[in-house]
Amino acid sequence: MRRWLYRALLLMFAALTACSAVPVSEVDSLQDDRPIELSVWLLPGTGLEPLIAEYDRDHPELKIRVVTAQYADVHSNLQTALAAGYGAPDVVVIEGTFIDRFKGFSSHFYNLYDYGAKALAGEYLDWKWINAQNANHSFLLALPTDIGPILIAYRRDLFEKAGLPSDRESVSRMLSSWDDYIEVGKTLKEKTGTKMFNSLRTMYRLMFSQLGEQYFDQTSGKLILQDNAELRKAWDYTMKAANSGLSAGIEPYLPEWGLGLEQGSFAVMLAPPWMTGIMRNTAPAASGKWDLAELGPQQYGNWGGSYLALPKEGEHPEEAFALIRYLTSPAQQLRLFVDNGNFPSVPGVYEDKAIHDKIDPYFNDAPVGKMYSDAARKVKPIYIGSLADVVETALDDVLMQVDNGTLSPDQAWNEAVQRTEVALRDYP
Repeated sequence: MRRWLYRALLLMFAALTACSAVPVSEVDSLQDDRPIELSVWLLPGTGLEPLIAEYDRDHPELKIRVVTAQYADVHSNLQTALAAGYGAPDVVVIEGTFIDRFKGFSSHFYNLYDYGAKALAGEYLDWKWINAQNANHSFLLALPTDIGPILIAYRRDLFEKAGLPSDRESVSRMLSSWDDYIEVGKTLKEKTGTKMFNSLRTMYRLMFSQLGEQYFDQTSGKLILQDNAELRKAWDYTMKAANSGLSAGIEPYLPEWGLGLEQGSFAVMLAPPWMTGIMRNTAPAASGKWDLAELGPQQYGNWGGSYLALPKEGEHPEEAFALIRYLTSPAQQLRLFVDNGNFPSVPGVYEDKAIHDKIDPYFNDAPVGKMYSDAARKVKPIYIGSLADVVETALDDVLMQVDNGTLSPDQAWNEAVQRTEVALRDYP
């Protein structure tokens, strides 16, 4: 037995000696040759996947894995991962509605100012950049990607039928106040039988998107739904439109919406750049009947657009920052506009022929590149609030109830306030 144990020990020693024959420096070299792995979470439709694939191919030292999930899932999964302390990616896309929420988790993100982002500020629209900073401008959560400046899409043929001015400049001047929207809507209804808006949510979004402070106080973060006089004004005008029968009660993306676009069930839509493509693809038979006008004087709005941020769980912030810098650079944002329709947040490319000279035959050859560039420059910084999506959902539900006739306009405000307060109870 002792002889057998002695032989076994000799064999073990020989094996250990053989294993240690590889120099430590060679082991380190093998490890250094492994590519750095980066994980990226995206929303559908960003168009970033081909750019990331190119970047991955051109950087053999990297291995980039992209995961695309639905709008709500990306943000809820990110919040869960940050709270748990594990599971977050190296790079994540954050839609604009959620930017203030995740600024509240800034300790879980790398400050992009630590990686040279301050030198890039002048490349981006001021309002888009400011919305990604903290209050004292010492922390930058994310780099801006695309934006959604708002134009008015309108049925030129229906405006003409109603005896209203129908060229772009005249429509913009004609809709220079909220009272004008109501009066034009009444004329359209009386003369053509069509509704002004596809839904009440359209008119409400048009108005509230122009408020510098919306649902929450910028200093305290307190809900100001009942204290914000301008927001209440937007709501009251929307209810005035409801009482006047100016809404078709048709939500976007439903089959009835496509028919409405073609048949003229409604005469006005909000049209950020990404919406124009959806309209074009949904109702091709209406090509040339729709046109675009800029919002009236002193009016502006943005709907949509995202950012790219770096959660601190990522172990390679320098490489991750280099990636998002590439993806949000002027050259790549211009490519995304050409290839995917994303409107850039970098005004330096607005004079490029691909944007400046772009027209859209679907919208009666509207010079969309120039119009969206002008609209983008008018937008101002807004304070969204960390739980804006919760409030929006509650209010949208009420507006849809008014649209379908299950709730009267007179009851809607109190119902909206109550639903908002109930919804916010689930959030500490």
